[in-house]
Amino acid sequence: MDLLEKLADVSVPPVPAAKTFIAGVRRKLHPRLLAVHIVEFAFGAMSCAVLHLFAALFGAMEYTLRGSWPEASIRDQIDRRET
Repeated sequence: MDLLEKLADVSVPPVPAAKTFIAGVRRKLHPRLLAVHIVEFAFGAMSCAVLHLFAALFGAMEYTLRGSWPEASIRDQIDRRET
């Protein structure tokens, strides 16, 4: 028997009532979405922010110790020459 013929004989359950469906979505989906957002924020955005913060703090420490700002990278110097 063909798969489509088997599926033609399967009964489909009725659509749940709107209130029941919405309550189920709120109960099951919303906490999972919140957890995913928190994990993405903690590992994605916060890690990037912390890296930039440490770069700024390292630059400030280097300025304090050396008395001058760190030299621009070679790439920055090349970009300045081109413009």
